[in-house]
Amino acid sequence: MKVSALGNTVLFGRALTTKEKREYKSVQEQARKLLGLDKTTATIFDFSIPATDKKKDTGIGTTFSEGAQEVAGMLKAMCGVNAIQLQPEGEISNYVRSPYSGTGFSLGMHLIDLSKLKDDEYGSLLTEKDISKMYLKNSEKGVDYNNIFKEDGQKAILEKAYTKFIKLKSSTPLKKEYEEFKEGNKYWLEKDALFEAAAVANGSEDMTKWSERDKNVFATKEGDRARIAELKKVTNKNGHNVVDFEEFIQFIADKQQKESKAKFNEQGIDIYGDCQIGFSQKDYWAHKSAFYPNYEFGCDIGGGKYTCWSPAIDYNKINGEAGELIYNKFDTFFKRYDGVRIDAAWQFINPLICEPWRDKGNFVFDESGNKLGSKIHNQPQIADNGRHIIKDIILKAADDNKVSHDKVLLELLGGNSYDSLDAVKGLGATLIHITRYGSENWGRVGYYESHGENKYQNMRPGDYIIGPGTHDDTSLIEQVEEGGNRAGYLAHDLKLNKHELENSYEALSKAIWSELHTTKNQFATLPDILGSRERINTPNTINGNWTYRAPIDYEAEYHRSLQEGKGLNTADALSTAIKAKFHNGHKSLTKQLDMFAQILKQPGPTTTKEADKLYLNA
Repeated sequence: MKVSALGNTVLFGRALTTKEKREYKSVQEQARKLLGLDKTTATIFDFSIPATDKKKDTGIGTTFSEGAQEVAGMLKAMCGVNAIQLQPEGEISNYVRSPYSGTGFSLGMHLIDLSKLKDDEYGSLLTEKDISKMYLKNSEKGVDYNNIFKEDGQKAILEKAYTKFIKLKSSTPLKKEYEEFKEGNKYWLEKDALFEAAAVANGSEDMTKWSERDKNVFATKEGDRARIAELKKVTNKNGHNVVDFEEFIQFIADKQQKESKAKFNEQGIDIYGDCQIGFSQKDYWAHKSAFYPNYEFGCDIGGGKYTCWSPAIDYNKINGEAGELIYNKFDTFFKRYDGVRIDAAWQFINPLICEPWRDKGNFVFDESGNKLGSKIHNQPQIADNGRHIIKDIILKAADDNKVSHDKVLLELLGGNSYDSLDAVKGLGATLIHITRYGSENWGRVGYYESHGENKYQNMRPGDYIIGPGTHDDTSLIEQVEEGGNRAGYLAHDLKLNKHELENSYEALSKAIWSELHTTKNQFATLPDILGSRERINTPNTINGNWTYRAPIDYEAEYHRSLQEGKGLNTADALSTAIKAKFHNGHKSLTKQLDMFAQILKQPGPTTTKEADKLYLNA
């Protein structure tokens, strides 16, 4: 089928050609400007980045790779994505895989793209043969953590790189960069490396199994200087000084993180880091004097039960060690990223502190893996911290790094979020909202921007960023299957047919994405963008989480999903939003958008390369 198009004849039923992508970009920009759109954000976990070569797949993704840049380019071209919200990038293990249990300062070793260490810029520290054993010939669907964390996995290969690194002359550019990195990260770097030395000395990564002295090296702010001096001399089984080796790993990870951010920025994409509220065992050990001795951050999980998340900062020391820890944690994030998402930000404002239960000295868990505890009676009050922490510590770190307040995203969802809203008013930070629970009287763009007495109302479009759900929510596909009750307000707000929304999966899915384009800032997770029904995480469960990985043919997957009425058809969303906001005005622009929307949803070639070959003989 042929239709009249921009310039030349366009055939329905395929991905856009390179030429049409340029035309679509121009049309998107016009539409975005008309609608007053600002941040369109893709929420991405590093491990979800697909492999670019099946024969050279390590089993896990990383945004430090060239493949991540290609994914970002596709998201920008097809969905107008100009920001990526990376989820936590701290250290994890094969046993603690949740990025929200990772370290707050150290970057994860698993993020390092080993292939880059072959380059001259990295002193040719590795060869193809060195890293070939990491490649999976038949990678299973999802993430293969076992391959990364096995004994001869990522860390063993980094040991090979370190062996060559220490032989480099001190005058080499890489060695100079290394020294500059150590000088600029004194607050946390050596302490985190000393934890690894203590782990080697005690024969376990689990701090609870260490000697009492080693558990408490930093029980005071000054630390046990004599034991620190001893730990600095600890070597591993390869004869490498543990502290030096761990600092090398962090240097390489930091270098690649900065390089990847620069490349994202070159594409016109801002990078947001996710600063989790929790603290890892390493964070707790290295800054022990900043924490309550026996209390943890917690959450009400219903049924009279509370779950404990992580060590809780001592709110009595906000003007001392705890405040210093928070400032330095965010200072590090604002140096690494263009902006920051604060996970469970209400814990800094109106915290819930619990005391974990113990049975014969061991923590108590329920059948879902939740660490159980009791809510303490004397909870820290908003007046004691709240606005002070956000304004005078976190936003001061933003100011010191010249990061505007609107690039600080506060996740005030669940927990004590509602009671925390007053503390953040007028600070210029951006609140995160979702439409998963949308109804006639809640969770819709029209609700947040309407006038009323509810704290979530009376917002200006730029006060918040909104998406169909976070990494903890059901996929958009599942929401649509359950979401017929949203048809009423979507039909009203978008001037659509309610009956069609109630009876058409595709119509309702498109309407949910369209609604988000009627306000300034919107986001979606990578699985939702690509039309996958897979979840990233199911809260209060153990198995199957943190394993979603985009397929190697992600571009084709995206276009196939549009053909099936899934995925996010941004051309349609922009057109629908314009028609709703401007009462069917700007018909020339919406006609062009509708044309692209139709091209994208019909069967045909599913990659630009295929479309170019078929229609442009390229």
